[in-house]
Amino acid sequence: MTCRRVQIVIVGMALSALLPCVAADAKESAGPAKRARPPKWSADVLDAFFEDAREKLVGSRPDYSATTDVVVADSAPPAASDGGATPTGAAWSNVIDAETIETEIKRLGQELAKAVTTPSEFKGGKYEDCRRLFSELAVLFAVAAEYDGDVRWKDSAPGLRDRFARAGRNCKVGTDQTFKESIQRKQDLSDLIAGSRPNVPQAERAADWGQVADRPPLMQRLNIAHEERLTKWLANQRQFEANRDDVRHEAQLVAAIADVVGREGFDYWDEDEYAKHVRELRQAAADVSAAVELDNYEQAQKAINRATKACADCHELYRE
Repeated sequence: MTCRRVQIVIVGMALSALLPCVAADAKESAGPAKRARPPKWSADVLDAFFEDAREKLVGSRPDYSATTDVVVADSAPPAASDGGATPTGAAWSNVIDAETIETEIKRLGQELAKAVTTPSEFKGGKYEDCRRLFSELAVLFAVAAEYDGDVRWKDSAPGLRDRFARAGRNCKVGTDQTFKESIQRKQDLSDLIAGSRPNVPQAERAADWGQVADRPPLMQRLNIAHEERLTKWLANQRQFEANRDDVRHEAQLVAAIADVVGREGFDYWDEDEYAKHVRELRQAAADVSAAVELDNYEQAQKAINRATKACADCHELYRE
């Protein structure tokens, strides 16, 4: 080996030994790596998630290490609906989604906070709003108690149903006593939505529907859904597209309340003509919800027109 080649080899070996040290010094001088701050979520985002998803999971955990044979069956299209009306008293999951129940209860909490403020405003007319809000809450918790599936607050629903039902009946008048009770019920609902569990008495899951709510405040809620919301949101294609989720939400609530006021315990429930109008309204509302799923504005518009007719025909004979 020539002297020049020996020198090149020696220099290369020296550089190889120095490189790790240079890299280490550079890394140390650079300081700790900068990382992005963790995000801060607002309350409305956090409310969209369960506090502990494991509470909603059903069954044992899957064993992913196990292998199973997959059998592929001949595919077939789902059976078409025969278009028949869902009977009153059918499984609640066929009428209203658990998500709609939870969302509406949260929205009612916001409305109740505005309705229950001062004794003077309460006695000046807000007690009537409270009567409607409490009555709807009683219905929603009654449905939750009987729900054929998972729904939030199901364990406390029977006791809450009875508590809000009593508040709804008492709010026929605005007094110091009913204002005090309304303050307590507002706090119950606020605590519940925030994640606490109010101390409520044990009660039967099956509702005595005649004791859950009076018909007039529920009819007021139906009127709000129909006149102030659905008919406006279904006035044209643009409104439909802009309010699709709210259309489905309100339609399911109309279907549920129509189902309730047609049950035993409510006035006229056993009269054929009244029962017919209730079934027509419930089915029309269900068809509006189904049209949203299909993104079919024309179908939704036809269904709301049938709902309007059912309401008008019923009001000709039965008016509070």
